[in-house]
Amino acid sequence: MSEYQEIIDRLPKQMLAGEDNRLEILHQVLDALGHPEHQYQIIHVAGTNGKGSTGSLVARFLITSGYKVGHFNSPAMISDREQVLVNGNLISKDDFVTTFKKILCALPDYMTEQDLTIFEWWTVVMLQYFADQAVDWAVIECGLGGQDDATNVIDAPALAVITHLALDHTQILGSKIEDIAKAKAGIIKYQTRALVVAPNQPEAAKEILAQRAQEADVPLVEAASRVQVKLADGTAKVKMGEEQFTCPCNLHGHYQTENLTTALAIVEQLRQGGVTIDQTMLEKVLQRVTFPGRMEAIDHDPLVILDGAHNPDAAKQMVATIQEDFADRPVTMVLGFLADKDVERMVTMYQQVADHLIFTTPDNHGRAMDSWPLATAMGHEWAPDAREALELARELTPTNGVIIVTGSFYLIKELEEGLNDESLDR
Repeated sequence: MSEYQEIIDRLPKQMLAGEDNRLEILHQVLDALGHPEHQYQIIHVAGTNGKGSTGSLVARFLITSGYKVGHFNSPAMISDREQVLVNGNLISKDDFVTTFKKILCALPDYMTEQDLTIFEWWTVVMLQYFADQAVDWAVIECGLGGQDDATNVIDAPALAVITHLALDHTQILGSKIEDIAKAKAGIIKYQTRALVVAPNQPEAAKEILAQRAQEADVPLVEAASRVQVKLADGTAKVKMGEEQFTCPCNLHGHYQTENLTTALAIVEQLRQGGVTIDQTMLEKVLQRVTFPGRMEAIDHDPLVILDGAHNPDAAKQMVATIQEDFADRPVTMVLGFLADKDVERMVTMYQQVADHLIFTTPDNHGRAMDSWPLATAMGHEWAPDAREALELARELTPTNGVIIVTGSFYLIKELEEGLNDESLDR
């Protein structure tokens, strides 16, 4: 076993984001390290849905424009190292080990490696590694919530970003949209240059974000008031102030319109701060961009799409995409959920737009929902795992149809890991 894997295996796996004292512990670690996060500028991203796509777009716009960029994101698809990227490259196992040991040696005497959870370790490793790599910018996505998330150990970022808000992780963040908004608003800090807010936010959430921004004396920028985007027929039509352009684009889905709108509004704010990102660079990114597990097409005839929609808000966006883009095509959906999600509500939405539903169980033994009783009770198809479910979907779906695999990133991960396997080659 590699030294990297030995470290990963022994780190505490608890989720402690809701505990009040966690950030203080992380502050002590950063104090001991001399605050590596002060060596680069940060864009801090929180939200329920859209963090990954928005953050990745912004990172790519900056990289293509010649900046060295760190990107911290989750969940990982195949390897945990996907969480820490510099100019699109995963942190190597050796670099993780080196950075981990550097931090371990700097810990205060009263602290051991077991005092930090694995996500907290990834956060601190990320902050130190970006400094060691001398990045210009870091795009840092919250793991859970905002106020008490490990990433919120940073001081005021250059920009704070709130992507679309909806109910999720309600056991930790609260059962009302106001609770969710308050948790996410915790990343808004005095001396941040601007808060960029994604389109179509619930009004109650917008009020809380606006109030927090005002308290922190941070200008609030509503993305949709600055940028207009239309994705259709493999193209993106963009209007940013006086700037307008149309270019080929592989992004699909109702929600990706919102994510691109938000990302381009961030670009506008970066430009105002002196960052050079010209239209040619924007078009270059849009012509090439794809996101694993986010409206990702992996096959054709029939079209097979992987998407990690895992809560009712994301399901609503998925339904809108099906109605807009695939209204005249047969649709089969492969569904696998975690047990702590609002499964009944999501399935009810999908029944309205799909010709066939196939249930399976994601490969997450601790949190996965047993799909067999659900499929039996509702009279739908069932398969024991993601690959067999996809094969069944291919049998049920004509070549002009669409297969959408969704419900959990753990389900998507199973298929991502096997994209080069013969079972997926068509």
